[in-house]
Amino acid sequence: YLNEKTGTPGPRATVAEVEPQSQPQPSPELLLPNSLKPEEGLEVWKNWAQTKNAELEKDTQNRLAPIGRRQLLRFQEDLISSAVAELNYGLCLMTREARNGEGEPYDPDVLYYIFLCIQKYLFENGRVDDIFSDLYYVRFTEWLHEVLKDVQPRVTPLGYVLPSHVSEEMLWECKQLGAHSPFTLLTTLMFFNTKYFLLKTVDQHMKLAFSKVLRQTKKNPSNPKDKSTSIRYLKALGIHQTGQKVTDDMYAEQTENPENPLRCPIKLYDFYLFKCPQSVKGRNDTFYLTPEPVVAPNSPIWYSVQPISREQMGQMLTRILVIREIQEAIAVASASTMH
Repeated sequence: YLNEKTGTPGPRATVAEVEPQSQPQPSPELLLPNSLKPEEGLEVWKNWAQTKNAELEKDTQNRLAPIGRRQLLRFQEDLISSAVAELNYGLCLMTREARNGEGEPYDPDVLYYIFLCIQKYLFENGRVDDIFSDLYYVRFTEWLHEVLKDVQPRVTPLGYVLPSHVSEEMLWECKQLGAHSPFTLLTTLMFFNTKYFLLKTVDQHMKLAFSKVLRQTKKNPSNPKDKSTSIRYLKALGIHQTGQKVTDDMYAEQTENPENPLRCPIKLYDFYLFKCPQSVKGRNDTFYLTPEPVVAPNSPIWYSVQPISREQMGQMLTRILVIREIQEAIAVASASTMH
């Protein structure tokens, strides 16, 4: 969380990579936030806007004003009344200029958390802008990518991993995961493919294809009417010997989430297939298709036959890799391969 007085990140919960018996228990105040606080996003924007406006004012006073000069650029402190172009420009500058109460830059994951808080604030107050996917905000997502692209989980000198400030729940909360739009649905599939298939790089995601994701339905032996569906992907596709028998443990799997259909990997995968053009569904060279620029929720097709660009995939994946649960899943998988 952010300290209310200083705006600085609060202390972080730590996960020890030591023997369980010697692992210190974090006290309650060390726990990280699990939900977004829209007012924190607004507060950081306001503080940045006040500082920036004062700078611009001072800069103007130090120069002779040309005849017929344009009105001085000022950023609205109220996010809701900010024009799209102004908001995009302001968010870009914030990626480099936002400071906490002690004048220090925010850690990249905390900065991402703040932008998610801003997104939730916009949605809650009647703005429909999606600052992470609308074409008007392309410049902002490019600048944010520069901040996040080299983020690695931090480890303290004692070997503790500092968990990310951004949790999976936060992205569901501000409609960055789910089937709210073609882009959000695409991000959600990439999120699940990273979390469960453990695809950590753009190259790995680019090798994914419709023909390589296999659907499987299993019956419960004690109750044949009870079925469970999963989707599977052959791990390390291509490294297995020709003619080698493929066994179950060679597959990574995503399973149903019957408790929450709106967050179920299988239902969202099916919905994606339903919204894709028929001609692409057997392709062996692509999985992530380009969202159509303008679609209604009830449009039969949400995607073109063109794959998304490598650059766009990189930006989406960079934001996914900052999420706490993704970092945990990758760490657990790495630990298990070392033993």
